[in-house]
Amino acid sequence: MNVLLSIKPKYVDEILAGKKIFEFRKAIFKKKDLGKVFIYSSSPVKKVVASFEIARIIADSPQKLWDKCHKYGGIPENDFFEYFKNSDVAYAIEITNLETFSEPFDPYKLKKDFRPPQSYCYLPLNYFEKKYETVFLTEENKEYDAKISAIDKNKSQFNQSSESVEERIGWIDAELSQMAEIIMGQSPPSSTYNENGIGLPFFQGKAEFTVLHPVVSKWCSKPKKAAESNDILISVRAPVGTTNIANQNCCIGRGLAAIRYSYCNKYVFYFLRLIEKELDKKGTGTTFKAISGAVLKSEIIPLSPLPEQRVIVSKIEQLFSELDNGIANLKLAQAQLKVYRQAVLKKAFEGELTREWREQQTDLPEAKDLLEQIQVEREESYNKKLDEWKRAVREWEDAGKEGKKPTKPKKSKETEPLTEPELDEFPKLPEKWEWTKIGQVSKVGTGVTPLKKRSDFYEGGTIPWVTSGALNESYVNLASDYVTDIALKETNLKIHPKNTLLIALYGEGKTRGKCSELLIEATTNQAIAAIVQERTEEKIRSYLKWFLTKNYDEIRIKSSGGVQPNLNLGIIENTVFPLCSLLEQHSIVTEIETRLSVCDKVEQDIEENLKIAEALRQSILKRAFEGKLLNKRELEEVHSAPDWEPAELLLERIRAEKAGSGKKGKA
Repeated sequence: MNVLLSIKPKYVDEILAGKKIFEFRKAIFKKKDLGKVFIYSSSPVKKVVASFEIARIIADSPQKLWDKCHKYGGIPENDFFEYFKNSDVAYAIEITNLETFSEPFDPYKLKKDFRPPQSYCYLPLNYFEKKYETVFLTEENKEYDAKISAIDKNKSQFNQSSESVEERIGWIDAELSQMAEIIMGQSPPSSTYNENGIGLPFFQGKAEFTVLHPVVSKWCSKPKKAAESNDILISVRAPVGTTNIANQNCCIGRGLAAIRYSYCNKYVFYFLRLIEKELDKKGTGTTFKAISGAVLKSEIIPLSPLPEQRVIVSKIEQLFSELDNGIANLKLAQAQLKVYRQAVLKKAFEGELTREWREQQTDLPEAKDLLEQIQVEREESYNKKLDEWKRAVREWEDAGKEGKKPTKPKKSKETEPLTEPELDEFPKLPEKWEWTKIGQVSKVGTGVTPLKKRSDFYEGGTIPWVTSGALNESYVNLASDYVTDIALKETNLKIHPKNTLLIALYGEGKTRGKCSELLIEATTNQAIAAIVQERTEEKIRSYLKWFLTKNYDEIRIKSSGGVQPNLNLGIIENTVFPLCSLLEQHSIVTEIETRLSVCDKVEQDIEENLKIAEALRQSILKRAFEGKLLNKRELEEVHSAPDWEPAELLLERIRAEKAGSGKKGKA
């Protein structure tokens, strides 16, 4: 369910300029499961100009709401209290993920029955869907859409070219061993391997396979089993079924088998590509799945007459070539999107995305003012804890000092700001920005792994315990493990609040350096740094998360250690980022999310079309070996070929050749 919100044009302008992030209302939505809020700019504009998501809704007395929100309320004080003069409760809708439409649209033209609401109304999710998608179709998006449409065009061409006549005239089902020679590989002694080009190229398994031909990395001076050029090489051990074609004589190890069909080897090759997954399912074994020579030899292949085999292979390769061009374009678009994403993030934290916006501001706060405010709040927070401790000590003394004396709160060690010489090493920032360390605007901590042998730390646990593997997603809303209250009391575990940013300090593959956001209260293990922010610090969170996302590679480089380099809390605390005012941070985050939301949609379309392309490839192969790929004209040409004969006669000739010299005639 979406919402349409009527707002006066003067306040809409404040929202679009980034000066107003709270929209005030006397009455608020009763439904909870809301998606987007569309902004209808009322008379005289009368158009839908933007949409946003609801960060939160604050309810309070008008005076308290004004105290909390007036700085970014975009409304004069007199107007605010005039609006709420007869209200005991006032509401503020906090705006996030604002998306400004490059072409505001007229809802009266889109929907004949459209009636603007006095305040707000609910909308079906797809009410503005068609127009909404059109609004965000940028020039870059159009370019990627053109590449995506290439797959659709290829699919259409395939369907048109495949208006076939299903005539399997002269076909026969045959076992692979009846029509081809199968050589099972055998690994020679490792002492005969070399990298100096002595002997035959040696392929042990599919590790050297590419799209079509294997790549040589070692040779064997005393081969035990050999394949000839143009033999089909098939992996028979973990994984099973992957194929390549030998482009030279070579030695094959026990992970491979060679299939020698001299008449039209690619016909068999493409059939094996079609049944690759089926072959893999036939693999047996506990440690490594494998198929035996007997299984491979008994595989049934639909054998067509030889001229038809050649035409089928030619048709497959023609369609595959067109398909591969479409896939190459999509993958190029993926690479371009990645570059575009990084360019957006780079410009964001250089101040380029908000340069024009910044020039329009008359009284923009300085970043150093924000740092001072955070420092004051930290002092206040510590003094409050100190007062609470003193009160607890007095109560303890009044009770006759029974039990353990309350522990005095420790004052957190402050992160040292950059020195002047250090600042000189960083690029110049826009006016009123400051190079700042994460530790100056956040408290950085970590967790622990409670002893696994203590079952009472885990059994029946209800407290989420997050490990670094969960940080591969942008948000963490579920834990794979849970700990108990006992573990919380007897270890250094801490429960981190919702929206805490987490960074993987170490982990396998690409995990280290990943940043994610907690959507639940949870504890963590020691492989995670938790960036905890309070009060004003919390308002920096979205901005900081985007910075950490942008600097993923740079943060990983800072890792230290030997075999498995790790990050540590000191590295995270001392990571430097460009700080600006909260108002500009909000504008930057809006710019980033508006631009990258378009990328997300295009990337999703690309992924879907890559899947379609792969399914289309399998569909081409399936139709080929069902006798449905060739059209009527192509079949007529095949049947009139001078060497056309039923496949059964071809099979008899192969049997005769095997019984005689053992050499097969070539087409």
